[in-house]
Amino acid sequence: MAVWPKSRNFAARTRTPVLSYELNMSLGIVVNRKKNGALLAYIAKNIPNVSLRKLLKIVYLIDEKFMELRGFPLTWFDYYAWEKGPVAPEVYEVKNGAFSEYVTCHKNEEGTNIIDAALPHRYHALRQMDLFSQYEMGIIDQIVFRHENTTADELSALTHREDTLWSRIVREKEVNFVDGKSDVQIPLKMLNEGNAEKEETYEEALEYMQFCKAQ
Repeated sequence: MAVWPKSRNFAARTRTPVLSYELNMSLGIVVNRKKNGALLAYIAKNIPNVSLRKLLKIVYLIDEKFMELRGFPLTWFDYYAWEKGPVAPEVYEVKNGAFSEYVTCHKNEEGTNIIDAALPHRYHALRQMDLFSQYEMGIIDQIVFRHENTTADELSALTHREDTLWSRIVREKEVNFVDGKSDVQIPLKMLNEGNAEKEETYEEALEYMQFCKAQ
């Protein structure tokens, strides 16, 4: 649902409405920003000239894999159903300077947004990853290096398959894309449906993250 900014000025009221995800920060920012910044830099350093679109896909696939294996995500970003697939808007904002101490963005000759690690040496990007456990690093590397040479279009095809959560949400919510975007959220916990153990694990992990947020 779109929300109009409050203003007594008619011109201000007639501007483009603010999408709901622009009004709230996810746990991926409030609690996990340092880890997620390190993750973005690590991906950018290990996949040179990675496009923003491909980066968005890989981050989502990492979280999807963590949901499959342990029942709760790595990043705790909020994902939304956009036309090209699931998107974490806070990662998308890298193009406008988000996570600037970890990654930078520039356009290549074709006008594609290219992401680079802010730190020049791979060693430094790797040192930042000390925030993650060996188990987590194993899963991260599995996704990163599996898709090192996969194109953004090929990754879109993966997330657009009929059996994916993106396709289910778009179908059930009858998502209407505006300029390729929507503010319809993709709740990753839906991936746990039918698995009581994972559902409980997710709720426990969420409670812990909310506790950290309150500190």
